[in-house]
Amino acid sequence: MYVSQEAAKQKILKEKYGGIENAAFYADCARVEAFEPWQYVLGHAEFLGCRIDLAHRPMVPRDETAFWVERVIEEWKGAKAVKALDLYAGSGNIGIALLKHLPEANVSFNELDGNLLPQIALSLKANGIDSSRATLLSGDSFERVTGTFDIICANPPYVDPAGEDEMDPEMRYEPRMAFFGSSDGFGHHRELIRKGKEYLTSRGVLYVEVDMTQVEELKSVLAATDWHYDFWDDPYGNEGVMVLRRS
Repeated sequence: MYVSQEAAKQKILKEKYGGIENAAFYADCARVEAFEPWQYVLGHAEFLGCRIDLAHRPMVPRDETAFWVERVIEEWKGAKAVKALDLYAGSGNIGIALLKHLPEANVSFNELDGNLLPQIALSLKANGIDSSRATLLSGDSFERVTGTFDIICANPPYVDPAGEDEMDPEMRYEPRMAFFGSSDGFGHHRELIRKGKEYLTSRGVLYVEVDMTQVEELKSVLAATDWHYDFWDDPYGNEGVMVLRRS
């Protein structure tokens, strides 16, 4: 959901300063006016009822991601002994939400930037989640991942570098590796299509966020495989999530 700079300032004033304006608040206003994400200024973001710590400045959780993760949660509600993997975890927002709303779940978080793992631990604590239900890994893609999972959720870097100049100014404060991971934006998706089954249980499902401009190309790739696949709509009615199930 879009939040104007004025609305962001008011949120920061209320939550960070208890409604009292002071020099530190005015300095934070200047940060917002310079297009720094207001969630960084506040220090956390909300994601499906969870408080996500942003002290280490990962990619800010998006409402578009919350939209499909909520659908994943609904799909798995009531399932027993669920093993899940939050791949390209970033702030860990997806895995935290799974743990919060699926009490039978255990989640492995895998993130290339090892500096973000302590932040995920902070979010576990902030949301009252027993750390024994979480495994924190640092590696690229499946590099450090072992075993199989019922749920794999992935929000990989998928922005085509050719579009970098068109990025919103706020995005320039976020880690570049969160957006750009291959020469055309498809690299991680091709890897997930190629390797995903190795890491899925017999009931397992792989959910992957994509850009709507990539869907037709991905469908062409999938047509040559034996995946059962579907594409879920994003909040705006565009296909924005690739869902892969075993044949």
